Amino acid sequence: MLDPTRIILYLTDLVFLTTNILLLHIFLQPKKPLWFQMLAFILTAAIIYFLRLILEPVLPNFALRGFITGPLYLITCFALFTDTPQAVVFVFFMIYSLTQFIYLIFMHTGQYFFAESADTFVILGLAVELCALPLINKYAAPLIKTILKLINQKNPIFIVFPFLAFLLLAFYGVYGTYSVLSFVPLVIATILIFFAYYLIALSIDQTIQQGLLLKQIALQRDHYHSLNQSIAAAKAYRRDLRQHLVILLNFLRKSNTCAAKEYLLQLCKISDENIIPTVCQNQYIDALVCHYIKFANQNHIAFVTKIDLCVIIGNALENALEACFKIKADESRFIDLTIKLHKGYIIIKITNSFNGFVNQQNNIFFSTKESTEQGLGLSSINTLASKHQGRCLITMEPAIFKLSVSLKLPEAPAK
Repeated sequence: MLDPTRIILYLTDLVFLTTNILLLHIFLQPKKPLWFQMLAFILTAAIIYFLRLILEPVLPNFALRGFITGPLYLITCFALFTDTPQAVVFVFFMIYSLTQFIYLIFMHTGQYFFAESADTFVILGLAVELCALPLINKYAAPLIKTILKLINQKNPIFIVFPFLAFLLLAFYGVYGTYSVLSFVPLVIATILIFFAYYLIALSIDQTIQQGLLLKQIALQRDHYHSLNQSIAAAKAYRRDLRQHLVILLNFLRKSNTCAAKEYLLQLCKISDENIIPTVCQNQYIDALVCHYIKFANQNHIAFVTKIDLCVIIGNALENALEACFKIKADESRFIDLTIKLHKGYIIIKITNSFNGFVNQQNNIFFSTKESTEQGLGLSSINTLASKHQGRCLITMEPAIFKLSVSLKLPEAPAK
């Protein structure tokens, strides 16, 4: 029969495991639903439990056995999450070390002030951490996911930091004593590690923003270069206009209308090739879209009519902005725009926050303004999606509105 101390110890492990599973679910992209993850981790925990029993005669120190067998959970993590191996390793050791540091802090505090019920105090501390998961999801998850963006781009060097924190934790857990001399460095080390993760996330975010800015500047430079070429071509065209008129006049004097018509068609073609289209009034979006239109034309790639594309993106963004304006400023307001090519289709996805209210009847969305008419923006998007042999799909979650539009690419023009 297990003694009460051992029961509390295993109960602590259960709360600790539950907290870590939920943290993994917050920071990583799961392949399977949460209930499947819980089942897989419980099975892994059972295997590790029996492994600890086997190692007990050789390693009587309970904490040391825990630190040696704990990393076996990584195998389950690799099977359950879609992130790169280095991202999984980073998050695993980060969660393992930080939650264990918090565990040790509560253990030391319990030994100082609640010596007779120190283990119960630890369980209470872990329960508080479990209750703090919504705050971690709201404030810490965006920072960690910023770090993972860089780690997922084949930067395994970042996994060294949480692994070193894990080794420091193992030292404190195995050899630490319940004294002020060990407690104070433990608290300071925990604070420094939290602060280091914050600085890493901030630095990576600034690096990403700087990279995006440099790319935007390069697109602007290319766009201005194209505009200069267009202006130069227009000047040359105007300079040569007198010569062209003389040639056309001679054709007409000889009543050779066919030759005059052919010459005019050639002139129009030369002029059209040097025209840089204006997609929209926003100079940044205009530069980006025109860059890819020009690249597509140079490589004989068909492009969806720019007017239709702008109508769809413009209406969708306008609706998203209006939805965000209806949410209080102190609440979460966001718009996420994604455009990609997939199997011959342009896929446009816009996700935005909204207040949860929609005016929908028989799968038709009506304007939420003081009107009984169908929402013109969504109606226009639906019509253009059908025109390009695609579709418009709307899904909603609590406080999140998702619009997905697919447009079939036209056949490539002949070379």
